[in-house]
Amino acid sequence: MLLSTPAFFVFYLLVWLLYWALAGQRSARPILLVVANLFFLAKFGALYLLLPAAATVDYLAGLALAREGATTQRRALVGLSLAVNVGLLAGMKLLPLAVGDRFAWLLTLSLSFYCFQSLTYTIDLYRRDEDARAEPNYLAYLSAALFFPVMVAGPILRMHAFLKQLAQRPELTPELAGRALLLIGIGLVKKLLIADYLSENLVTRVFDTPTLYSGLEVLAAVYGYAMQLFFDFSGYTDIALGVGLLLGLTLPENFNRPYLAANLADFWRRWHMSFSFWLRDYIQEPLSQRTRRKHPLKTYCFSVIATMLLGGLWHGIGWTFLVWGALHGVALATVQLWKSWRKKAKKKATIAGTIFATLLTFHFVCFTWIFFHAASMANAWEILGRIGSMSFTHDNLTLPILGVLALAAVLHCLPLRLLDGGATLLGRMPFWVQGLALAGLVLAIQTISGKGSATFIYGNF
Repeated sequence: MLLSTPAFFVFYLLVWLLYWALAGQRSARPILLVVANLFFLAKFGALYLLLPAAATVDYLAGLALAREGATTQRRALVGLSLAVNVGLLAGMKLLPLAVGDRFAWLLTLSLSFYCFQSLTYTIDLYRRDEDARAEPNYLAYLSAALFFPVMVAGPILRMHAFLKQLAQRPELTPELAGRALLLIGIGLVKKLLIADYLSENLVTRVFDTPTLYSGLEVLAAVYGYAMQLFFDFSGYTDIALGVGLLLGLTLPENFNRPYLAANLADFWRRWHMSFSFWLRDYIQEPLSQRTRRKHPLKTYCFSVIATMLLGGLWHGIGWTFLVWGALHGVALATVQLWKSWRKKAKKKATIAGTIFATLLTFHFVCFTWIFFHAASMANAWEILGRIGSMSFTHDNLTLPILGVLALAAVLHCLPLRLLDGGATLLGRMPFWVQGLALAGLVLAIQTISGKGSATFIYGNF
């Protein structure tokens, strides 16, 4: 059940009505959310109803970590949590390679985002982080760990902060409702009218058979994929954030106009932010802690390359993802070396230099997306070869395709403060008008798109 379908909004409306009917009953809300979470998971297959068993391990490990003071026992407990979550993640990645497509129907939903946010719970308790507290209520823990809006493609929750939100009595003001409806509407437009359109009419056709297209058309498809991926992923995030806000819950932001980044490090502070910060806090920082004081620059370069290689392998077991991760890791290390040199040389940034750096960063990211999306290394070389052919015919670049590409570029660059203005306007409307507006928007976008929603790209990771 995808967040961009009418079926989801019917399900969500029922959950929303019951949730606010129980708003004053702290013990009843977790029960409702657990039931909603399990129903949502069941729509992807009965296999996913085993997930509460994995969550139970983390819940019990958390209680034990809160009581246990001995280092050996604490390491064993966090090791158990790591084994369960990493084992679950590895199994989801490796099982298709072992059994082929025969049982693909069993694995319709990746569990990466669940595993990452579950690990934040036990690792923070193991580290004795200031804000980390073991959750004594089992149902409250399950309501957070399996929270249905983020199960497909995040954003990755920091469990302790989210559990605190769930424990508070929810509030929904007209302004928050207006912002939520605007986020949901924007997310649907991004997914159905831009991402799915570019995928069907440009990207998939060209990437599948690049030799049938000119270099210019293949280059347009690479730009198209950059926009498709951003609008598909950020569209999901916007819908999830809106759905959370309507329940009085604030979920973490995931995107901040990433293609306007002036360097690659800035790009990763703007792209899939919850994952980037997770990699920083739980992989890169631990890798660099022991040697940072003696060799800070070398330590950073090693840790960032290792982190990006792991990030590549998370996306998929294959050379294309490994190359994608390696390119980003080496480039991030190079950026840090460049920044270190500029600091020593006392070089100051200029407007022209910043514009050039932004364009260079965008095109480097687009170049690496080729490996990210290509079916194989051979397919990636075909695409690069066609771009290098310098052929400029453009029969397949129709006006609608060019128009959607232009619209995507404009929407990506719009200042975020425009969202606040739209939210304020919607917030002045009565709740019932807001509800009708959302229902009308969902139906209108579904009608205009003409087809059902394609799966979200990051739901496969």
